[in-house]
Amino acid sequence: MENTSHFKKETIGFINAIESFFAMGSISNSLQFLKSWLNPPQNECEFSPQKHPAQLVRFYEKLLPLFEYSDLIFNHNDADTAFVKAISADENSLERESVLLDYCPKLLSKSEMKNPKLTFLDMFLFFQSPGYKASYNEWLLAGLENTLDQEWDGDIYPLYGNTKKMLEACWLIHERIITKNSFKSIDRYYHLAVFESASPLAFDKTLFENPFAVIESFFALDNLAGHKAYLKNWYKIALSKTSHVSNSSDYFFLYNQFTQLLNAGYLIAAKKLVYRATVGETDDIANVAFQIQLCEVNTLAPVHAKNPYLFIETFFVPEKIKQLRAGLLEWLHAAFSSNSSIKLMDKEYLFEQYENMLMIIEAFFLVINDPSLAKEEEENWIYLE
Repeated sequence: MENTSHFKKETIGFINAIESFFAMGSISNSLQFLKSWLNPPQNECEFSPQKHPAQLVRFYEKLLPLFEYSDLIFNHNDADTAFVKAISADENSLERESVLLDYCPKLLSKSEMKNPKLTFLDMFLFFQSPGYKASYNEWLLAGLENTLDQEWDGDIYPLYGNTKKMLEACWLIHERIITKNSFKSIDRYYHLAVFESASPLAFDKTLFENPFAVIESFFALDNLAGHKAYLKNWYKIALSKTSHVSNSSDYFFLYNQFTQLLNAGYLIAAKKLVYRATVGETDDIANVAFQIQLCEVNTLAPVHAKNPYLFIETFFVPEKIKQLRAGLLEWLHAAFSSNSSIKLMDKEYLFEQYENMLMIIEAFFLVINDPSLAKEEEENWIYLE
């Protein structure tokens, strides 16, 4: 445990209460126990705390001090600034925890994960510690007598929801102050996971010297409409749990092509490179083909369609590349298997992935097919020699 001598007395009591609570079991088990207590399972085979009174009383006795101490620390006294700072995390720490922790909070917002204090302030806006304790005392008696209503009344919902969020916040404090990420303390797991699914730095010499060559090669394989059709089909098959691609080599090749496009985009944005078409690529036939395909540029925002270099600059940052590479890997696995699907994932997240891929290929199409765009970037970006 981190040295707590500089914390206030109430804070040390809170830390001890958290450690005592999670000595009973993991956060996942605690949340499930709470759910089974307040919403008893209908299936006789499922675990029910009501059938184990000793465990129910023990859980109740360990839970109540969390309300008492958190109310005292965050709602009544001046905040223990040293403690608040110690339990807070920045973006890099959150990213590390997403790999290292066995359980990552699912109910807390990103702001609450950065600063768990916000969770406790929110939970005491309308209810105080005595209110929580009185309600849980009633639910304990009802649980022991097996008379808890099957249908929740209006008071249970907010109290139950706040309790779950409090337990997740306490879990983060437990891992940041008490165990210091003890479940997976070997950093190589983190670095391996980040490299495998996220690193935009695995460049070969050719790509590093001329990232535009990757884009040229990509559009030499098919036109914009053809690539968008393949992408749409890949997306549909990944969503389906009952079908998979028959031409798996084509989609594995496409996956690798998109990975190279992400790497190329990262280099172009980082080095502020501008594409210069080679002699002979701007003839009348090429211009006619370009004009015909312009109707396919329908996903980019107008400002980015006018200047795709602006899109490249804002999109190709490591965090977005990491998310998209991980998403593409999920698509690949789902498309190759008839037993898995991405359908149950967050719909907004899935569509955002699909839309991002469309915008990437549209932006790259414009970059290499409309050299006049480069004139707008001459002052800020550089030509690749």
